Amino acid sequence: MIKNLLIYGSCVSRDIFNLEDSRVFKLTDYFARSSMASLSSSPYANDAALDRIPSAFRRRMVGYDFSKELILQPERLSSADIILIDLIDERFDLVALPTGQVITHSSELTESGLLADSDIQGFRLIQQGTEERRALWLEGMQKFIELLKQHNKLDSVLVNKVYWASQFETPSDSNFPVTLTAVNKANQELEWMYAALHSQLEDNQFLTFPPELLTADESHRWGASPFHYCEGYYKEALSQLTSKQKSIGGDNPAINDASGKAPLVSDGAKITVAAYRTESEIFAHCSLVMDGKIYENGNFAFYLLIDGVRHDVRWYEPSPRARFPIPDTPGELVVVAFYKDPQDQQTSNKRSVSCLTR
Repeated sequence: MIKNLLIYGSCVSRDIFNLEDSRVFKLTDYFARSSMASLSSSPYANDAALDRIPSAFRRRMVGYDFSKELILQPERLSSADIILIDLIDERFDLVALPTGQVITHSSELTESGLLADSDIQGFRLIQQGTEERRALWLEGMQKFIELLKQHNKLDSVLVNKVYWASQFETPSDSNFPVTLTAVNKANQELEWMYAALHSQLEDNQFLTFPPELLTADESHRWGASPFHYCEGYYKEALSQLTSKQKSIGGDNPAINDASGKAPLVSDGAKITVAAYRTESEIFAHCSLVMDGKIYENGNFAFYLLIDGVRHDVRWYEPSPRARFPIPDTPGELVVVAFYKDPQDQQTSNKRSVSCLTR
């Protein structure tokens, strides 16, 4: 049976399906040149900038990044049997626009000439590895993960866990296209992001590769690059996908609630909590669940505890997300999330804060 497959990543995943044996998969959607951090932002529209990109494919990818179409049209996710994610295009910085939106500073964005436009003056670059970018990435990841949960698609996700290569597959007199320092920096950031995804997914949802397959092909069709791998990588990736597709995905209906009503605690409403610590802040998020459905409406509050003592508070509001500054006081950090229903009944849950710093 042919499986519908959506890629949210880069050519390291897309090129797997150039192999002859990949015909058991049908590529239905491809989202590239876009950082998951951009999903934390509201959509941005600028047709004039997009029209300056000559390639239809590159224009479409930047357009997807602008519009956040991946999460604004969830039917694309709902129709996919497999959602294949890779993080290679996380190598790009972000652009914070003066209008408040965040977009990906891809080479295709540069091609559009957007940042030279007079009405974009005052934009700000958010560089790789900074705590601001990490916080935005976590927020975008949580937004994406929650959407997958709402549509019962979290089990359909596979993460293509690849790293930048540091050498060619075979000995060469040519210089490697990037320095070892750049490779190590990129791979450190990838490792940090994989740790965040591991907190949300099962081990069997990751494709993993031995180092000898994550080597660069000097004669690759797209040119020499630390993420244009040797042929063996693509064959192994397809083999793993073919094996895993038999046990993931499915035809389960969406589980998000469409009524718009906040559920009652007396009817069994509960919340789950996730909490992460970066080098500069603590990010917390909760999901409201009842009878296998995730509800979007409600009022939520958060406590930050140190060794069981309340240190900081985010009082009740509709947002299921909260941020706290890192406390000066040492001790065990725990986040408690609260939900208050329309009858003023409360339920709560807590979670120890996971460290996502290097």
